[in-house]
Amino acid sequence: MLASPYFRPRTGGLETYVEHLATGLAGEGHNVVVVCGDNVARVRRERDDGLTIYRLPIWRTLSNTPVDPRWPWWLRRIIATEDPDVLNAHAPVVFMVDAVALVAGRRPFVVTWHAATLEKPAAPLLAAVTRGYGLAQRLTFRRADRIVAVSPYVQRALGRWSAKTRVVSNAVPAVGEPRSGAGQGLAFVASLRAAHSWKGLDLLLDALAACRARFGSAPALTVMGDGDDRPRYERRVAELGLADGTRFAGYVAPAERDRLLRGARALVACPVTANDAFPTVLLDAWAQGVPVVASAIGPIPSLVDDGRTGLLVAPGDADALAAALHRIATEDELASELGEAGRRLVQSRYTWPTQIARMTAVLGEL
Repeated sequence: MLASPYFRPRTGGLETYVEHLATGLAGEGHNVVVVCGDNVARVRRERDDGLTIYRLPIWRTLSNTPVDPRWPWWLRRIIATEDPDVLNAHAPVVFMVDAVALVAGRRPFVVTWHAATLEKPAAPLLAAVTRGYGLAQRLTFRRADRIVAVSPYVQRALGRWSAKTRVVSNAVPAVGEPRSGAGQGLAFVASLRAAHSWKGLDLLLDALAACRARFGSAPALTVMGDGDDRPRYERRVAELGLADGTRFAGYVAPAERDRLLRGARALVACPVTANDAFPTVLLDAWAQGVPVVASAIGPIPSLVDDGRTGLLVAPGDADALAAALHRIATEDELASELGEAGRRLVQSRYTWPTQIARMTAVLGEL
């Protein structure tokens, strides 16, 4: 049984991970039950793509965290009905994982941890609540028979729990063929919600303005993603004089995202905090043979081999980012070599069949 705060059709990094894990395990012959929160009036059981899915009502949503005091009671009934061999709850979104820990009994219990830190910038009240949650988190981790981290960086961040932690990384479902050219323009993929301002689009826009001032021109930019902060970003683009070369594509489905990435010169990932435990967008770009220009922050230096699969720059440094963007935009051979090295890396290490095999090994330990 996989328990997640949300599940498809809702999209997001955690939801995508759980979906691929669930369908992958089902494809290996496991009977997979998914339990999630949803906007339903009552508990709903359905069958979809070989999965049994229970959708639980949500009482309130607090900072993207669904909660309902009835969940432990419902979870206990679902566990009694489905009789799973292993319970696997996905976090750091709180409450669902803790509700599963509360009712797990003697069944093997695995926590999959998707965050390097729970701290969020510019949210002092939420940060205080997060620190208070630390006690419940320790109890949940203590109860867990195994903890799965989505990257070695997260495993190191878990510190005292590392002895019972295993790594099952994010991955991609498929890898494209080698590219015939270096592509044109830059791609940026992220939510444009105000709460996700740490993704670094402001920094990228500053870097493009610096690139134009320093080198006389700036690469074109396609922004994939949407959210409540999009109008502000569009105003900034106009204020910086970048409107002619910047396109806001809005939300794009995975197939269209891959097509746009494949035609790009490079993907830019420049977060200003270490919140992202494993930026899957790096894998999406590499899978299409596209190099990355990224900030050396959080898990990124352990993923990007500077000068081999991408270019790393100092975090928060618009001038350094501008220099790297100009380099990737003007050196065709470099862009092609970095992109192909990234594609081979994903092909060998970061596909879902590889990660399903790792998760199966974790289940085998229990």
